[in-house]
Amino acid sequence: MTTAASASSAPSRLIDLAVEWPLQYAEESTAIDAADYPGVRARLGQVDGYLSTTLAAIVWIGPAPGDRPDPWGEVSRLFAGVEAEFSGRILADPADLNRFTSEPDDTMTWAVVGLRGLATLLHTDDARDRLAALIDRGVRAMRLAGLVDCPIDPARDRGLTDPERSAIATIASASSGRPLLLDLAGLPLTAAGEVLGLVEAGEQGNVVPIVSLGGVMGGLRPEDAQRVRALGGVIGLSPARALFPTAESFGNALDEAAGLLGADLDAVAIGTGFLGIDEPIEGLANAPDLLHWLFSRFPPQPAKSVTRENALARIFRMLISPRESV
Repeated sequence: MTTAASASSAPSRLIDLAVEWPLQYAEESTAIDAADYPGVRARLGQVDGYLSTTLAAIVWIGPAPGDRPDPWGEVSRLFAGVEAEFSGRILADPADLNRFTSEPDDTMTWAVVGLRGLATLLHTDDARDRLAALIDRGVRAMRLAGLVDCPIDPARDRGLTDPERSAIATIASASSGRPLLLDLAGLPLTAAGEVLGLVEAGEQGNVVPIVSLGGVMGGLRPEDAQRVRALGGVIGLSPARALFPTAESFGNALDEAAGLLGADLDAVAIGTGFLGIDEPIEGLANAPDLLHWLFSRFPPQPAKSVTRENALARIFRMLISPRESV
């Protein structure tokens, strides 16, 4: 993929596969204890200008790390906060999508609500009913892992654990056939490949596989990145220093993805991970800077694809069932 996009190209607003938006209220909300997220105050600059730059984002919620006394209650309170802040702007059904597509581009930011940490959350007797209630309420993305803020260690590769397999089965049951985004972020290489095998076999319900944020190829093996694309999914790369030390290495990873998945970066998007990642890449520390860098680094069409069009196509797929799209 060539570089040197026209400086006059006006960046479109970002579609972000991953933001930990509620964490900005960690020191003032009863739903979040700042002690559970050390250093979150120092990360608040990551969301400077975020809403004016971002048209839609997957807003991830989930219990804080560690053993929680009431994880479902914690999730419900976080969801209530997202519902209040994105009132009338949560993308959950075809009617929401119709309103979204009819609004001007400078409208307020919309949210897709994602639930993370399912492998540990879905171990109670009433887990299936709890999850089904959240899906009915509007959760549309599921991540087996919790917070993702560092690369997967290849030396600690493994397959799916029993709790992870159980969580996938519970997701399929609780969804009642409703389309969902199933996030592979944070899974070891072999486990991610096994999830894709379940998707290919149709054993997980009606889901679109994604990687909401990750390193080179989203932290997948190249062949699994191609499987995600073949399944209609999308892979998010994150401007986290733990994943890419510099903007140059971030750009090179996008070039590498273009070489594998096509010059138009068909299956590649951006998952900023803002407020969840400890330290962003220098110069890409917030959405406005990231967006402008991408449009200066790449030609207009690939830049639009990776910042907006690819992720939006997968969200459309999740919001419209096959019967409704006929």
